[in-house]
Amino acid sequence: MFWKFLKKSAAKPETGTVSSTNSSISIALPLEFLQKLIPIGDLPVDELHALKVTSRHFAPGDIIFNRGDSADELIYLRTGEVFLETVNGSGYNVDATTFKACYPLSANLEHCFSAIAKSATEIIYLPLSMLQRSSTAAYVNNPLITPKDIPSMLRSSHFFNGCCGVYRKDQLHVPSLPDVALRLRSALQKDIDIADAVKIINLDPVISSKLIQVVNSPFYRTFNPITNSHDAVNRLGLKTTQNLVTSISMNNLFRSNNKQLNKRIQQLWQQSIQIASLSYTLASFSHKINPDEALLAGLVHNIGALPIVTYAESQAASDYTEQELEQTIVTLQSRIGVYILKKWRFPESLQQIPAQVSNWYHDENPELQLSDIVLLARFHSQFGSTHSHHLPPLHTLPAFLKLGDNALTPDMSLQVLHDAKEQIARALDFFRA
Repeated sequence: MFWKFLKKSAAKPETGTVSSTNSSISIALPLEFLQKLIPIGDLPVDELHALKVTSRHFAPGDIIFNRGDSADELIYLRTGEVFLETVNGSGYNVDATTFKACYPLSANLEHCFSAIAKSATEIIYLPLSMLQRSSTAAYVNNPLITPKDIPSMLRSSHFFNGCCGVYRKDQLHVPSLPDVALRLRSALQKDIDIADAVKIINLDPVISSKLIQVVNSPFYRTFNPITNSHDAVNRLGLKTTQNLVTSISMNNLFRSNNKQLNKRIQQLWQQSIQIASLSYTLASFSHKINPDEALLAGLVHNIGALPIVTYAESQAASDYTEQELEQTIVTLQSRIGVYILKKWRFPESLQQIPAQVSNWYHDENPELQLSDIVLLARFHSQFGSTHSHHLPPLHTLPAFLKLGDNALTPDMSLQVLHDAKEQIARALDFFRA
């Protein structure tokens, strides 16, 4: 690797040191610059002003930090260019003039990459403890949204403010799960057997047939074809059956009588299917999270967009622009999604999915969680898209690190998940019918 030759020939620094002789100095950074940093910029202005910030300068070839070193600081690039190198010598560049520099070079207790100055470089350091504070800052004061979190383009939007007003009056239209899904979920809270569950499922022939279809799909690889609901439930188990019946029912919610809005809703459903398939694959790969629960979590991660589109149906097309609708969905769907799943009495692990997966640096538990799987699925779903240049470095995500040393690496993850997604997408055809 070229950068191995550029590194200074001095002996490898001891753990926790760098090859630069410059010491850290305390500095004051402009508020405008701090607010661009992700996710630190979410903190209140007074906390940003009070942040303790230090800075170091590095010459070309200096090692900024080594892979495996411990860390207790958030590290950002302010000026210059840095190469982040993996254990095998591969890696990528981060330029301070690009959006990538808004994300930390390292945000973990142990560095996953080595960082080498490619040019004269200034690095700034902030307390690592601020990472979790910024991760939850947008949700503490109001169940929907705080004024500071409203994008400037929406502050005078009648459509956005009208949608918020309907929510505050508790008049927002919340989609209802089909009767069979609700009955089964309620019944399973009691002590019922397979025969009771089958009676409920058979009330809806479409759901019953779909359940038989999925149990015969590559998901479960049954040796003998299953032809009836009883055998399907017996093969799957009651908990998995519940998750799959709910998942199958979701398709009926993504509908609109407005041709243009229905097109947007179908796009949301296709996105749900894609992330659900990736979630299922990642959960299977991790051996720590139930794949069927991950599938359902992926399908509901953007459920909060539906009431916004339904609200748009009640408005004249001239009352809002497509941009207003899209920005309102982006701004509110996670909050409204939590509200819907609470209304549906979903388990706590599922209720918080819409909010948790909207923040790349969400990290409330040291162990791998369901939300971590869906967040990583959402991350990989954006590879190759027009928004991919806005993605943070994969190795800085707490969810990625929880997969462990023997799991995916940034180098292999794209190809592995691409192959798996192609296979799972074929098995998910039953969601599209």
